[in-house]
Amino acid sequence: MKKPILAIIILGVLLSPAFTFAQEKSRIIKVIGTGKAEGMPVLTAWFTNEPSTDPLIIPTRVWGAVSVSEINRFMRIYFPRTYEKLLEYEFYFLAQVDLQFFTAEQQRWIYDSLSEGERGGANTRSIISTHDWLHIPWRDSIVSDAFPNDVTAVIEDEQNKEGEAGPLIVNDDEDVPNIMKSFKTQIESIFTSYGGLNTIPRPGSVILSYTKNNAGVGSPIPGRVAHVFYWKWNRSITFTLQDMVYNNFWSAPGSPTTNPYSLDIIANMIWFSTGREIPGDPFKVHDFRRDLYDYNIQKSLLVSLLDFAEIFGANPAREYRELDLVDDIRREASNYYLDRDFDLAYETLKEAIAELKELEDVATNLKNRALFWVYVVEWSVTTGVLLAAGSILWTLMVKRALYREVKVTRAA
Repeated sequence: MKKPILAIIILGVLLSPAFTFAQEKSRIIKVIGTGKAEGMPVLTAWFTNEPSTDPLIIPTRVWGAVSVSEINRFMRIYFPRTYEKLLEYEFYFLAQVDLQFFTAEQQRWIYDSLSEGERGGANTRSIISTHDWLHIPWRDSIVSDAFPNDVTAVIEDEQNKEGEAGPLIVNDDEDVPNIMKSFKTQIESIFTSYGGLNTIPRPGSVILSYTKNNAGVGSPIPGRVAHVFYWKWNRSITFTLQDMVYNNFWSAPGSPTTNPYSLDIIANMIWFSTGREIPGDPFKVHDFRRDLYDYNIQKSLLVSLLDFAEIFGANPAREYRELDLVDDIRREASNYYLDRDFDLAYETLKEAIAELKELEDVATNLKNRALFWVYVVEWSVTTGVLLAAGSILWTLMVKRALYREVKVTRAA
């Protein structure tokens, strides 16, 4: 009699909303982005503008003003201090890391987390760097074992380490997941000649894109250097990218020579490797991300405009309250996005952008009114000084009858 009751209790727990929610994937994916300091602004732009990612960005390779001591301090303060804390992150983006800043224990944690869980990762520039003090530690680290590029083979092929440039081709085979395929036409028309370090995919790798050359460089097919590829490693999926995140294919769009779909590809990589479904309409999602980026820029400009008006005596309290309401609409759009209702997310974000534009007009009028009184005061002061100076000049230079003539004397 007790066994049926126990079975009913267990079944009730399994069917309960709390249990079901625990079994579902989190809507927000925690990401660690780290590597050469030069690439960290690109990672920051990606992962802070993508609603589905919550990033921790730490430079782990010196560049520019970022020094060794600063990186050591960043790692000490921000890198997860326990293996359990590291397990909260589902994706590691290693953008040309310098492994001297990772302890052997931290490297083991990354390796173990990729071994034991359903996670994702990506490393960039094939073997991390052309410099042996950077790519040899990467080769010898257990972390590189989890990634699909054969680091040892690339290093040993000194003659072809730099790879060979050529037209970039997106693999549109039917059995290849749609991480990049939808953007094939647009991407190939931009990158008619592109290159990076050589790559040698390990057996079992799936190549998403490659560059063609006539020199026979490339593996597993001579004349094709793999550009983006992945493999399934234990329960995780990891990627290797041929190039650097600040190269034209990945850096933020802004000119005809850059890839406008870089964030879409990165997000698809993260979703695919962590067990999320890739969007069925990638262009609608791309439009949403583009509009969200534009919204954030416009909001930043609006806040600057309101701050400017406040400096000159305006009271923008009402405008800030209205901005909060507009931001609520934007958050609602992001929630629809996270719920995978991309059509409603797109329409809601359009509404927020329209409201923001109206608020910009109000803020501009507020600024103009504040500056009007500044101009009035400045005009009054300038005019008063002009009248006073003119009066004095008239008295001294024109109205000379007020003064007695001084006779000329001669010394005895």
